[in-house]
Amino acid sequence: MKTILVVDDDKMILRLASEALRTYGGGYKVLTAANGKEALQVLNESGVDLVVTDLKMPVMDGYEFLSHITKGQWKIPIIVMTGFNTPGLEKRLKQKGVLHFIEKPFEINNLREKIAAVFTASSKGFIHGFTLANFLQTVEVEQKSITLRIKSKSRVGYLHLQDGELTDAEADDLRGENAAIEILCWDDAHIEILGIHDRDRSIDTSLMQILLRASKIKDEKSESARPYDDELEEAIRLAEGHHFKEAQGMMASYLKKDPQSHRGWLWCSRIVVSMKSIEAFLGKASKLSPKDTDIIDEIKKVESAKKRIKAEQVRRCPFCWSPIEMKSVQCHSCKAHLLIHNNFFAATRNADREILKKAIERYTRVIGRERNINAHYYLSIAHLNLEHWEETLNLFHKTVKLAPEKKIFSDQLRRLLDYMALESSTDGLEREIPARKKPEASDSDTKKKKILVVEDSPTTRKVISITLGQKGYEIIEARDGLEALSRLNEESPDLILLDIILPKMDGYKILSIIKDNDLFKDIPVIMLTSKDGVLSKWKGKRAGATAYLTKPFKPENLVQAIEKYL
Repeated sequence: MKTILVVDDDKMILRLASEALRTYGGGYKVLTAANGKEALQVLNESGVDLVVTDLKMPVMDGYEFLSHITKGQWKIPIIVMTGFNTPGLEKRLKQKGVLHFIEKPFEINNLREKIAAVFTASSKGFIHGFTLANFLQTVEVEQKSITLRIKSKSRVGYLHLQDGELTDAEADDLRGENAAIEILCWDDAHIEILGIHDRDRSIDTSLMQILLRASKIKDEKSESARPYDDELEEAIRLAEGHHFKEAQGMMASYLKKDPQSHRGWLWCSRIVVSMKSIEAFLGKASKLSPKDTDIIDEIKKVESAKKRIKAEQVRRCPFCWSPIEMKSVQCHSCKAHLLIHNNFFAATRNADREILKKAIERYTRVIGRERNINAHYYLSIAHLNLEHWEETLNLFHKTVKLAPEKKIFSDQLRRLLDYMALESSTDGLEREIPARKKPEASDSDTKKKKILVVEDSPTTRKVISITLGQKGYEIIEARDGLEALSRLNEESPDLILLDIILPKMDGYKILSIIKDNDLFKDIPVIMLTSKDGVLSKWKGKRAGATAYLTKPFKPENLVQAIEKYL
């Protein structure tokens, strides 16, 4: 069994990655560490086949950790994951021996694929022209030991064979014999031979018995199942991805062939905008299956909506599918806010958490199978309703990068950054710096300019990094004075943003060291602090600060200050 070390200070990332990797494909053994120092201890104590590490971490960050690996005795493949991709970063990581690079937020399938690519570099390729059953019989006769990766549409499964015997299998949440039978019932199976994955035996039944049983089940399914179920599933996938026009066409075709499908009529009601049509389609679904709980719940939502909505045209809540007014900012059924509106941060967030969690699972599936801007956006909003601030910020940033031309997404991100910049103030001040008209920055002004951000608050660093990254700047981060001086020597930034209140060494001391060095004394330094006293400004100016910005600040004011001195 391959052992993977996952290094990240985000406990949720560690938990999700661990669960996903332990139950997937090769059934990897997963070790975790919260920072580079802990990770080095794990490497010294355990055999590790692959390292997956974040870059921004406390105690020892990913850069220092990578340096230890490359300089040490370990010859381990490395995958880096980070939410702060900057120009040239991937190239620098490759120079440190990093095999793959993945940007946060990422789909878990993407991480799985990267890991599979590492462990299957010796893959023998794909098999064409054989049915899965026939190929397995050939493997049995030749007594081969191989792992097969089976793909069918959007599904992936694994079959493990040892000396021609089927010993283990995984598909979705299934394991062992049930998983093998499920895979053998798939249509249009795509077979890939992987390297051998050592597995504990979970299947004792002979391959021939499993093949016969799978063949019988497949025949029974073909006889009992409606003939157009695949068309229905594809229509539902289109609806989940907000491809409503395509879903309507496919659903109409499906229901014409199979008008007795209550599930088809339920989903048909979810992809139309007329209240009369919604009621009519739900009525047909209810007659076909009056005790179906999904249909009963849907009817209750529609009846409740009719009392509030006077217009004939509606849209559906992206989280619970309830009919809502076209310009609604909040769903009256699940109570989720649908966008960051003027009163969002002052509003009570009492949305149905279970519905939001299901919506997160749904949109995560969508972005796992396609490049979908709407899914990224609503995944961001779902996390925001649950006050998952870090996930929200990362997802909004990804959404804007996927669709930079859509002003609504950049406006939403700006509102979020404004709020988080104010909230991340160390003393909770609510004073705002008066906004001025922002000058347009030309490409020549910002191209490849490096800014060193020295700030001990992870949230403030992230807000600053995303704000400036959108303007084309390359961001280098440091949590304290010692790390700042190290980064200064490595990167030679064009400007420094320097917090005053820092651990180990305050901003004034760092500034004096910078100004005493002939190599760095001409770099502009903007001091960041929650203090707004005359004495603080005097001390900063005396130490050589170029400018002084008081927290909390609006991101646009920060950009103005930087553009002024670059």
